Amino acid sequence: MNSIPTFPAKFVLLLLVTTLISSVGYAGTSTAQTTQECETDDRTIRVNYSLYYEDYKNESFETALPKLRWILRCAPGFPTNSDRNFERAVKVYEGIALAAEDEETKRVYLDSALFIYDTAIPRMDEAGIEASEFEWVFNKGRFLQTHGSVLENSQAQIAKAYRRAYEIDHTRLQPYYVNYIIDDMVRQDQKADAIEFLNKAEADFPDNKEVLQLVNQWRTQLFTSPADRIGFLEDQLADNPDNMEMKEELLDLYLRESMRTEAYDLADQVMQSAPSARLYRTVAKMRLEDGNSEEAIRLYRESLSLDGGMDSAREVYYNIGIAHQQEGRLARARTSFRRSLGVDPSYAQALLAIGDLYVSAVQGCGSFEREDRAVYWLAAEYFDRAAARADDQRIAQQARSRARNLTQFYPSAEDKFFMNWNPGDRITIDYGCYTWINESTTVR
Repeated sequence: MNSIPTFPAKFVLLLLVTTLISSVGYAGTSTAQTTQECETDDRTIRVNYSLYYEDYKNESFETALPKLRWILRCAPGFPTNSDRNFERAVKVYEGIALAAEDEETKRVYLDSALFIYDTAIPRMDEAGIEASEFEWVFNKGRFLQTHGSVLENSQAQIAKAYRRAYEIDHTRLQPYYVNYIIDDMVRQDQKADAIEFLNKAEADFPDNKEVLQLVNQWRTQLFTSPADRIGFLEDQLADNPDNMEMKEELLDLYLRESMRTEAYDLADQVMQSAPSARLYRTVAKMRLEDGNSEEAIRLYRESLSLDGGMDSAREVYYNIGIAHQQEGRLARARTSFRRSLGVDPSYAQALLAIGDLYVSAVQGCGSFEREDRAVYWLAAEYFDRAAARADDQRIAQQARSRARNLTQFYPSAEDKFFMNWNPGDRITIDYGCYTWINESTTVR
């Protein structure tokens, strides 16, 4: 191949612009002159075609260019009435660019190829040549992407080309290009447009797992704050009201953001349409935290009758005990804590809770005599058991700390002498305010 002479960049650019304009049939000559130039016989067309094609085939792109430009002006569809000559024009300009030694010359010839991409479809329409607009638009994006290091500001043009190709026929775009479009919108900080496009892609590719996966990934990335995610889920549920997975996520977000009214409204809807033990426990916990103990107890009990409800019976009975304790029903609270222990005897939280009940009983009795102080021995026994059985060191530490704090309130040596209590003796706590306890403990 002949080497390409190096000219000053401005001269090359001026020469190219003149060449491009003349190639479409105006500038330098009138339309009438161009028409006159193309009024020729079939033999002339064939000769010009053969001359450019031989050079093109041998990759003598510079030599092929003049005759190819003539074909594009005078017989663009020859010989098959297809877009073949326009495709070759792109390759010719690209080939000359790749052989150029300086970046400016490369850029000029690549811009010439882009000019072909931009004008091919209308020129072929005018000439009555059938061609795929999708392929020309899509291939322009590929061309820009291939030569992005040389072409200035090509990024926006690439995404624009792929977006246009999507609009023409999204079924022909692979997931990579769908992702490219979204990525460009995000880079341009066009979040609203990106969200709108995600919704469109989800609707356009309902059975394409790869596209749906990247849609979900982008949504996770875009909705970084709880408020954004809540807004997104609310919009999605407006169109997909039966999507239980979204409803559960939204309910969880409402709870995390302390949006109690919205949480209760949504929970009521879900409990009516798709009740579950987990949901009942969630709402019961909300009611318990809000001080509505009776409603919490009702929901916790009903959760046990739902599918899988008994799998969490230990926690359910424990929370029912907490609800009774909030209402001051200490004996009923203990019954629930004992039921929790009946499900799991090693459940340290229930042992800790019973110890707390007995401490609360002393604090609520209104007196603090030696018989009241003796109740702390029993409470300490439960704290000791909780510390021994806890598989969570945090719970074990709490239990040990509470037992240790009670020692200062134990009956004194004088109290024990007066009551004839000897260390190691067993006494029953079943008197006065504590008749409901009716448990034995060891004198310490």
